[in-house]
Amino acid sequence: MDNYGLLPPGGVRPAGGSVIVENMLITDITARETVRPATARTAAQLRHFGMTRGEVERAVAEGVLTRLAPGYFLPSAEVGEFPEDRHLALGRGVLGATAAPSALARITAAAAWGLPIVDADLSRVHLARVAGTVSGSRASSISVMHRNVAASDVCFVDGVPVTTPARTLVDLARTASVRCAVTALDAALHRKLCTRTELARQLGSMTRMWGASRAAETIERADHRAESPLESWSRIVFAGTRLPQPEPQREFFDRWGRLMARVDFFWEELGLVGECDGMGKYFGAYTQRSAQEVVNDEKIRTQQLLDLGLGIVRWNIRDLERGPSVVIDRVAHALAARRH
Repeated sequence: MDNYGLLPPGGVRPAGGSVIVENMLITDITARETVRPATARTAAQLRHFGMTRGEVERAVAEGVLTRLAPGYFLPSAEVGEFPEDRHLALGRGVLGATAAPSALARITAAAAWGLPIVDADLSRVHLARVAGTVSGSRASSISVMHRNVAASDVCFVDGVPVTTPARTLVDLARTASVRCAVTALDAALHRKLCTRTELARQLGSMTRMWGASRAAETIERADHRAESPLESWSRIVFAGTRLPQPEPQREFFDRWGRLMARVDFFWEELGLVGECDGMGKYFGAYTQRSAQEVVNDEKIRTQQLLDLGLGIVRWNIRDLERGPSVVIDRVAHALAARRH
Protein backbone atom coordinates (compact mmCIF):
# COMPACT_ATOMS: atom_id res chain seq x y z
CA MET A 1 0.00 0.00 0.00
CA ASP A 2 1.68 3.15 -1.24
CA ASN A 3 2.36 5.35 1.78
CA TYR A 4 5.85 6.23 0.54
CA GLY A 5 4.57 8.20 -2.44
CA LEU A 6 2.85 10.68 -0.11
CA LEU A 7 4.75 12.76 2.42
CA PRO A 8 3.90 13.15 6.09
CA PRO A 9 3.19 16.65 7.42
CA GLY A 10 6.34 18.73 7.19
CA GLY A 11 7.85 16.51 4.51
CA VAL A 12 9.70 17.74 1.46
CA ARG A 13 10.09 16.21 -1.98
CA PRO A 14 12.94 17.70 -4.03
CA ALA A 15 12.49 18.62 -7.67
CA GLY A 16 13.90 16.06 -10.08
CA GLY A 17 14.86 13.50 -7.45
CA SER A 18 18.60 13.55 -6.71
CA VAL A 19 20.36 16.77 -5.82
CA ILE A 20 23.27 18.02 -7.92
CA VAL A 21 25.88 20.18 -6.23
CA GLU A 22 28.49 21.89 -8.39
CA ASN A 23 31.60 23.73 -7.21
CA MET A 24 30.14 24.25 -3.72
CA LEU A 25 27.38 26.38 -5.23
CA ILE A 26 24.42 24.74 -3.53
CA THR A 27 20.95 25.13 -4.96
CA ASP A 28 17.92 25.52 -2.73
CA ILE A 29 15.20 22.95 -3.30
CA THR A 30 12.07 24.99 -3.88
CA ALA A 31 9.53 22.45 -5.13
CA ARG A 32 7.44 21.66 -2.06
CA GLU A 33 4.17 19.86 -1.53
CA THR A 34 3.58 21.28 1.95
CA VAL A 35 4.16 24.57 3.70
CA ARG A 36 7.66 25.41 4.91
CA PRO A 37 8.39 23.43 8.09
CA ALA A 38 8.22 25.23 11.41
CA THR A 39 11.40 26.57 13.05
CA ALA A 40 11.94 26.85 16.80
CA ARG A 41 12.74 30.28 18.22
CA THR A 42 15.45 30.77 20.80
CA ALA A 43 14.88 32.65 24.03
CA ALA A 44 17.20 35.36 22.69
CA GLN A 45 15.10 35.71 19.56
CA LEU A 46 11.93 36.07 21.63
CA ARG A 47 13.60 38.78 23.72
CA HIS A 48 14.59 40.51 20.47
CA PHE A 49 10.90 40.46 19.51
CA GLY A 50 10.17 42.30 22.77
CA MET A 51 9.08 39.44 25.05
CA THR A 52 10.42 39.40 28.59
CA ARG A 53 11.31 36.15 30.35
CA GLY A 54 8.11 36.42 32.38
CA GLU A 55 6.02 36.89 29.26
CA VAL A 56 7.65 33.85 27.65
CA GLU A 57 6.91 31.69 30.70
CA ARG A 58 3.34 32.98 30.82
CA ALA A 59 2.88 32.16 27.12
CA VAL A 60 4.12 28.62 27.78
CA ALA A 61 1.79 28.25 30.78
CA GLU A 62 -1.17 29.49 28.72
CA GLY A 63 -0.37 27.14 25.82
CA VAL A 64 0.51 29.89 23.36
CA LEU A 65 4.13 28.75 23.19
CA THR A 66 5.49 25.21 23.44
CA ARG A 67 8.95 24.60 24.92
CA LEU A 68 10.64 22.06 22.62
CA ALA A 69 13.89 22.03 24.63
CA PRO A 70 15.59 24.31 27.17
CA GLY A 71 15.87 27.70 25.48
CA TYR A 72 13.89 26.75 22.34
CA PHE A 73 10.22 27.55 21.77
CA LEU A 74 7.62 27.15 19.06
CA PRO A 75 4.19 28.78 18.71
CA SER A 76 1.81 26.02 19.76
CA ALA A 77 -0.23 26.50 16.58
CA GLU A 78 2.85 25.41 14.60
CA VAL A 79 3.57 22.24 16.58
CA GLY A 80 3.14 19.28 14.24
CA GLU A 81 1.16 16.16 14.94
CA PHE A 82 4.12 13.79 14.82
CA PRO A 83 7.32 13.63 16.93
CA GLU A 84 9.48 14.06 13.83
CA ASP A 85 7.77 17.42 13.17
CA ARG A 86 8.83 18.70 16.59
CA HIS A 87 12.29 17.23 16.10
CA LEU A 88 12.73 18.97 12.75
CA ALA A 89 11.47 22.29 14.13
CA LEU A 90 14.00 22.06 16.94
CA GLY A 91 16.74 21.07 14.50
CA ARG A 92 16.07 24.08 12.29
CA GLY A 93 16.14 26.32 15.37
CA VAL A 94 19.38 24.88 16.75
CA LEU A 95 20.99 25.13 13.31
CA GLY A 96 19.99 28.78 13.04
CA ALA A 97 21.66 29.49 16.38
CA THR A 98 24.91 27.76 15.36
CA ALA A 99 27.68 30.11 14.28
CA ALA A 100 29.97 27.74 12.36
CA PRO A 101 28.90 26.47 8.90
CA SER A 102 26.77 23.42 9.66
CA ALA A 103 23.95 21.30 8.22
CA LEU A 104 21.18 19.06 9.48
CA ALA A 105 22.47 15.48 9.48
CA ARG A 106 21.55 11.84 10.10
CA ILE A 107 18.06 11.33 11.56
CA THR A 108 17.36 15.10 11.56
CA ALA A 109 18.28 15.30 7.87
CA ALA A 110 16.01 12.32 7.21
CA ALA A 111 13.16 14.28 8.80
CA ALA A 112 13.98 17.26 6.58
CA TRP A 113 13.76 15.01 3.50
CA GLY A 114 10.35 13.76 4.62
CA LEU A 115 11.57 10.20 5.11
CA PRO A 116 9.72 7.94 7.57
CA ILE A 117 11.31 7.98 11.03
CA VAL A 118 11.00 4.73 12.98
CA ASP A 119 12.95 3.12 15.82
CA ALA A 120 15.06 6.24 16.31
CA ASP A 121 16.06 8.44 19.24
CA LEU A 122 14.67 11.92 18.60
CA SER A 123 15.74 13.39 21.94
CA ARG A 124 18.67 15.27 20.35
CA VAL A 125 19.04 16.85 16.92
CA HIS A 126 21.99 15.95 14.71
CA LEU A 127 24.10 18.53 12.93
CA ALA A 128 27.25 18.21 10.81
CA ARG A 129 30.13 20.69 10.61
CA VAL A 130 30.70 21.45 6.94
CA ALA A 131 34.28 21.09 5.67
CA GLY A 132 35.60 20.61 9.20
CA THR A 133 39.10 19.32 9.89
CA VAL A 134 38.64 17.80 13.35
CA SER A 135 37.38 14.23 13.78
CA GLY A 136 34.83 13.05 16.33
CA SER A 137 31.55 14.46 17.61
CA ARG A 138 30.51 16.95 20.27
CA ALA A 139 27.26 16.39 22.17
CA SER A 140 25.03 18.49 24.40
CA SER A 141 21.67 17.77 26.01
CA ILE A 142 19.97 19.14 22.88
CA SER A 143 22.19 18.32 19.93
CA VAL A 144 25.07 16.27 18.56
CA MET A 145 27.57 17.99 16.26
CA HIS A 146 29.34 15.63 13.87
CA ARG A 147 32.51 16.66 12.06
CA ASN A 148 34.07 16.55 8.60
CA VAL A 149 31.14 16.61 6.19
CA ALA A 150 32.29 17.71 2.75
CA ALA A 151 30.56 20.70 1.17
CA SER A 152 29.63 18.46 -1.77
CA ASP A 153 27.57 16.33 0.67
CA VAL A 154 25.33 19.28 1.56
CA CYS A 155 22.40 20.94 -0.20
CA PHE A 156 19.57 23.22 0.87
CA VAL A 157 16.04 22.06 1.71
CA ASP A 158 13.45 24.69 2.59
CA GLY A 159 16.10 27.29 3.15
CA VAL A 160 18.42 25.35 5.49
CA PRO A 161 21.54 23.25 4.74
CA VAL A 162 20.95 19.50 4.95
CA THR A 163 23.13 16.54 4.05
CA THR A 164 22.22 15.11 0.64
CA PRO A 165 19.92 12.08 0.46
CA ALA A 166 22.82 9.73 -0.31
CA ARG A 167 24.97 11.05 2.56
CA THR A 168 22.00 11.00 4.94
CA LEU A 169 21.15 7.41 4.08
CA VAL A 170 24.71 6.11 4.29
CA ASP A 171 25.08 7.80 7.68
CA LEU A 172 21.89 6.10 8.87
CA ALA A 173 23.05 2.77 7.48
CA ARG A 174 26.30 3.20 9.45
CA THR A 175 24.84 4.31 12.75
CA ALA A 176 21.09 3.68 13.09
CA SER A 177 19.20 0.48 13.79
CA VAL A 178 18.61 -1.84 10.85
CA ARG A 179 14.89 -1.13 10.93
CA CYS A 180 15.42 2.64 10.97
CA ALA A 181 17.96 2.60 8.14
CA VAL A 182 16.19 0.09 5.88
CA THR A 183 12.86 1.90 6.24
CA ALA A 184 14.47 5.21 5.22
CA LEU A 185 16.38 3.54 2.38
CA ASP A 186 13.25 1.83 1.04
CA ALA A 187 11.33 5.11 1.08
CA ALA A 188 14.13 7.10 -0.58
CA LEU A 189 14.60 4.55 -3.35
CA HIS A 190 10.83 4.25 -3.85
CA ARG A 191 10.52 8.03 -4.19
CA LYS A 192 13.68 8.24 -6.33
CA LEU A 193 15.35 10.66 -3.93
CA CYS A 194 18.56 8.88 -4.87
CA THR A 195 19.73 5.77 -6.72
CA ARG A 196 21.75 2.72 -5.73
CA THR A 197 24.57 4.06 -7.87
CA GLU A 198 24.62 7.29 -5.84
CA LEU A 199 24.55 5.31 -2.60
CA ALA A 200 27.48 3.17 -3.78
CA ARG A 201 29.44 6.26 -4.80
CA GLN A 202 28.76 7.93 -1.45
CA LEU A 203 29.71 4.81 0.49
CA GLY A 204 32.90 4.51 -1.57
CA SER A 205 33.97 7.93 -0.33
CA MET A 206 33.41 6.89 3.31
CA THR A 207 35.10 3.48 3.47
CA ARG A 208 37.45 4.56 6.26
CA MET A 209 34.61 5.77 8.48
CA TRP A 210 33.25 3.73 11.36
CA GLY A 211 30.42 1.42 10.31
CA ALA A 212 31.16 1.46 6.56
CA SER A 213 30.97 -2.34 6.19
CA ARG A 214 27.79 -2.41 8.25
CA ALA A 215 26.36 0.28 5.97
CA ALA A 216 27.15 -1.79 2.86
CA GLU A 217 25.23 -4.77 4.31
CA THR A 218 22.27 -2.59 5.31
CA ILE A 219 22.05 -0.88 1.91
CA GLU A 220 22.02 -4.32 0.27
CA ARG A 221 18.83 -5.11 2.21
CA ALA A 222 16.93 -2.10 0.84
CA ASP A 223 14.14 -2.66 -1.68
CA HIS A 224 12.55 0.14 -3.72
CA ARG A 225 9.37 -1.90 -4.10
CA ALA A 226 8.35 -1.42 -0.47
CA GLU A 227 5.47 1.04 -0.21
CA SER A 228 5.20 1.63 3.54
CA PRO A 229 7.29 1.47 6.72
CA LEU A 230 5.22 -1.53 7.83
CA GLU A 231 6.19 -3.45 4.69
CA SER A 232 9.85 -2.63 5.33
CA TRP A 233 9.62 -3.86 8.92
CA SER A 234 7.78 -7.02 7.86
CA ARG A 235 10.44 -7.84 5.27
CA ILE A 236 13.19 -7.44 7.88
CA VAL A 237 11.32 -9.80 10.20
CA PHE A 238 10.87 -12.46 7.49
CA ALA A 239 14.55 -12.26 6.53
CA GLY A 240 15.50 -13.30 10.05
CA THR A 241 13.47 -16.54 9.96
CA ARG A 242 13.57 -19.90 8.22
CA LEU A 243 10.29 -19.12 6.49
CA PRO A 244 10.34 -19.05 2.68
CA GLN A 245 10.93 -15.48 1.57
CA PRO A 246 7.95 -13.84 -0.14
CA GLU A 247 7.92 -11.77 -3.32
CA PRO A 248 6.98 -8.14 -2.58
CA GLN A 249 4.42 -6.19 -4.57
CA ARG A 250 3.16 -9.05 -6.72
CA GLU A 251 0.58 -8.00 -9.31
CA PHE A 252 -2.49 -9.99 -10.36
CA PHE A 253 -4.46 -9.39 -13.55
CA ASP A 254 -7.93 -10.42 -14.65
CA ARG A 255 -8.57 -12.40 -17.83
CA TRP A 256 -8.71 -9.18 -19.86
CA GLY A 257 -5.23 -8.19 -18.73
CA ARG A 258 -6.36 -5.45 -16.38
CA LEU A 259 -4.60 -4.99 -13.06
CA MET A 260 -6.82 -6.48 -10.41
CA ALA A 261 -4.62 -6.26 -7.35
CA ARG A 262 -1.08 -5.62 -6.17
CA VAL A 263 -0.41 -7.38 -2.90
CA ASP A 264 2.21 -6.58 -0.28
CA PHE A 265 3.74 -10.08 -0.21
CA PHE A 266 3.20 -13.33 -2.09
CA TRP A 267 4.42 -16.87 -1.40
CA GLU A 268 3.99 -18.26 -4.91
CA GLU A 269 4.70 -21.94 -4.17
CA LEU A 270 1.77 -22.09 -1.79
CA GLY A 271 -0.47 -19.43 -3.30
CA LEU A 272 -0.48 -17.33 -0.12
CA VAL A 273 -0.96 -13.55 -0.11
CA GLY A 274 0.42 -11.52 2.80
CA GLU A 275 -1.13 -8.15 3.56
CA CYS A 276 0.23 -5.80 6.24
CA ASP A 277 -2.32 -3.17 7.13
CA GLY A 278 -0.89 0.10 8.42
CA MET A 279 -3.15 2.53 10.28
CA GLY A 280 -2.58 5.10 7.54
CA LYS A 281 -4.07 2.65 5.04
CA TYR A 282 -7.58 3.50 6.22
CA PHE A 283 -7.24 6.81 8.06
CA GLY A 284 -5.28 10.06 8.02
CA ALA A 285 -3.11 11.83 5.47
CA TYR A 286 -2.31 8.77 3.35
CA THR A 287 -5.58 8.69 1.47
CA GLN A 288 -7.96 11.20 -0.09
CA ARG A 289 -10.85 8.73 0.17
CA SER A 290 -13.10 8.16 3.15
CA ALA A 291 -12.46 5.21 5.44
CA GLN A 292 -15.65 3.53 4.25
CA GLU A 293 -14.65 3.83 0.58
CA VAL A 294 -11.28 2.25 1.26
CA VAL A 295 -12.79 -0.57 3.32
CA ASN A 296 -15.40 -1.31 0.63
CA ASP A 297 -12.74 -1.44 -2.10
CA GLU A 298 -10.62 -3.73 0.05
CA LYS A 299 -13.52 -6.17 0.48
CA ILE A 300 -13.97 -6.41 -3.29
CA ARG A 301 -10.23 -6.85 -3.81
CA THR A 302 -10.07 -9.58 -1.17
CA GLN A 303 -12.92 -11.47 -2.78
CA GLN A 304 -11.21 -11.30 -6.18
CA LEU A 305 -8.08 -12.84 -4.69
CA LEU A 306 -10.09 -15.58 -2.99
CA ASP A 307 -11.83 -16.29 -6.32
CA LEU A 308 -8.38 -17.08 -7.73
CA GLY A 309 -7.99 -19.78 -5.07
CA LEU A 310 -5.40 -17.84 -3.10
CA GLY A 311 -5.05 -17.80 0.65
CA ILE A 312 -4.68 -14.52 2.55
CA VAL A 313 -2.90 -13.81 5.82
CA ARG A 314 -3.03 -10.35 7.43
CA TRP A 315 -1.21 -8.49 10.18
CA ASN A 316 -0.89 -4.90 11.30
CA ILE A 317 1.41 -2.57 13.20
CA ARG A 318 0.00 -3.63 16.56
CA ASP A 319 0.85 -7.27 15.83
CA LEU A 320 4.50 -6.43 15.17
CA GLU A 321 4.65 -4.16 18.19
CA ARG A 322 3.44 -7.05 20.36
CA GLY A 323 6.44 -8.96 19.04
CA PRO A 324 7.65 -10.25 15.67
CA SER A 325 6.86 -13.81 16.80
CA VAL A 326 3.15 -12.95 16.59
CA VAL A 327 3.42 -12.33 12.85
CA ILE A 328 5.95 -15.11 12.26
CA ASP A 329 3.68 -17.69 13.92
CA ARG A 330 0.63 -16.43 12.03
CA VAL A 331 2.38 -16.63 8.66
CA ALA A 332 3.91 -20.02 9.47
CA HIS A 333 0.46 -21.37 10.37
CA ALA A 334 -1.04 -20.00 7.14
CA LEU A 335 1.78 -21.54 5.08
CA ALA A 336 1.34 -24.90 6.81
CA ALA A 337 -2.41 -24.80 6.17
CA ARG A 338 -1.78 -24.25 2.44
CA ARG A 339 0.47 -27.33 2.33
CA HIS A 340 -2.38 -29.60 3.43
